[in-house]
Amino acid sequence: MEYLTNIMLEILKFFYQIGGHNYGLAIIWLTVSINLALYPLTLTSIQQMAALQKVQPRMQEIQKKYKDEPQKLQKEMMDLYKSEGVNPLGGCLPMLLKIPFFLALFWALQSKEFAMLVGNQTSFLWINNIAKADPFYIMAILIGVTTYFSQKSMPTQPGAQGQMMLWMMPIFITFISISFPAGVQIYWTVSNVMGWVQQSYIMKRSDRRKKA
Repeated sequence: MEYLTNIMLEILKFFYQIGGHNYGLAIIWLTVSINLALYPLTLTSIQQMAALQKVQPRMQEIQKKYKDEPQKLQKEMMDLYKSEGVNPLGGCLPMLLKIPFFLALFWALQSKEFAMLVGNQTSFLWINNIAKADPFYIMAILIGVTTYFSQKSMPTQPGAQGQMMLWMMPIFITFISISFPAGVQIYWTVSNVMGWVQQSYIMKRSDRRKKA
């Protein structure tokens, strides 16, 4: 934990120097850089999610046909994934790779080293201290809103279950993020916006290719 914290503090100092001498801006530049670096994986992830959505009807048929034969069901599902070039876990990789950055930033903002580093330079927009939670809950609400639009821009599971997740996940995330340091809330919000922009671009490009 201390190792990741120290690395994150050095990264924040770097972006502070080149990004406007404000630690809120430093976090924004950090988040943009992470999302741009992970764009190739995001592209592959969305393509895999779209492919998985495409084979959903066949998956449901197999599940019904072999519901009493677990081993046969597993074999048929694996054969389907192989024949269609689908990796059921392929859509999770970019999100998993962002977790270490999220944790490192969370720990860094809570550390004594960060308090000593920034001194009184902890304000950003209406937030007095980015190491503390936004007292007006604006950032938590922005996290929920941007999560909704980020999810909506992605290939989703059809039907009532998919629609329920589209609404329930942003609400759940809003509540759990209320107590997070504002710097982490900024990271999460900007990451959602970047994901939304990238996903929308990828999906539109894919639609244009299909029409062509």
